[in-house]
Amino acid sequence: MKLITKISLSAIAVFSIALIGGGYAMVELSYSSELRRTEVILDDAAKRIAASTDTLSSALVVADETDVALTMAFVDMDRAITTISESAVRLDVAPTDAVMAAAAKKSVLVSAPIEYKLRAVSMAGNEYLLIATSTESAQLSRANSLAMLLLISAITIVIAGAAVTILIRRDLKSVIKTLAGTADQERETRESMQSFMGDASHELRTPLTVIKGYAELLAKSGAKTSAEQRERAYSRIVEQVNRMDDTITGLLQLAEVGSVSSNTFARVELATLVAAAAEDLQATSPKRKIDTQLAQVGVSGSIELLRRLLENATGNIMRHTSPTDQVRMTLAAERRVAVLTIEDAGGGLPADAYAKGVQGFRRFDESRSRETGGTGLGMTLMKSIVEAHGGQLSIAPSDLGGLKLEIRLPLN
Repeated sequence: MKLITKISLSAIAVFSIALIGGGYAMVELSYSSELRRTEVILDDAAKRIAASTDTLSSALVVADETDVALTMAFVDMDRAITTISESAVRLDVAPTDAVMAAAAKKSVLVSAPIEYKLRAVSMAGNEYLLIATSTESAQLSRANSLAMLLLISAITIVIAGAAVTILIRRDLKSVIKTLAGTADQERETRESMQSFMGDASHELRTPLTVIKGYAELLAKSGAKTSAEQRERAYSRIVEQVNRMDDTITGLLQLAEVGSVSSNTFARVELATLVAAAAEDLQATSPKRKIDTQLAQVGVSGSIELLRRLLENATGNIMRHTSPTDQVRMTLAAERRVAVLTIEDAGGGLPADAYAKGVQGFRRFDESRSRETGGTGLGMTLMKSIVEAHGGQLSIAPSDLGGLKLEIRLPLN
């Protein structure tokens, strides 16, 4: 067996083990995390109920306000059980004293036709209030993830085996290189798209969950809800709707950029657009020093998209720098490329952000709140606009102390 074949087989074996082992670890970690989240919800519900002077009324309120379905039941000293609120878990028979005593200290997992987590609140007279929620969704998600992992692993191993068959044929080495490059590019594109779509789904699902929670709270609580609570609920609903609107607008803008054809491009005087953007920035930040050095250069492109590019760039400066921080805009021609640099004297980015570059829905500084950080689509939109014009966008530290944004576009 040739050395290249041995190396290939060894690499496939290591890769397969790493893929399956790593994937299984991630699935189990996700499952454990979901169970832990359930325990935290049950512990919080138990604490709130235990702290109340009216246990049963408090239990009803907690059941309404908790964002997961809870079954609550009262067990008297004779071990008769009365259901207060019901979900997928049915508590028709009281658990043993040992189980309830253990559940009074921490959540316990109970095996039943529908497996569930149980938490108990100890009451006077050897009575208990039971709180339970099903773990069925976590188990189903775990099973689906494991099945998908096995399928992907099997497909990957088959593909890897086919690749080895090709590798051992000397006359197909050039084809192998081409296929490897194509496969890598396709995988990167697929992973990037999957990551982006997952992020987009999360960004839309999160506000929907909040809206649903507040809507259900208002619907169920009715007259019990105070005016202050209703006002806060309506305010949060409007806030989340606006958040979804911002995200959807960003996604539509990205789709618009992707559909633009270079056949519709015309000559654009880039210096004119940059000067207008600088004037707008100065108008909104009168105390800010803005230096411009703009050569008269033209590029082939969409004036609307290029204007949006500059609006995003100046918008980021207004959002993430002080109104007095200096800004420098330079436009020059280098050979057959127009080079636009936009620099600020703000706080800059974390050191590792420059190496990572622009990623969809990823803020450069995770410590920024959503109110200041936006949806994370702004820089992605800018990069897409630049690439649609056949250019490149890069970020680096500025000698002003903040961020340096460099945009390179082909000259017209």
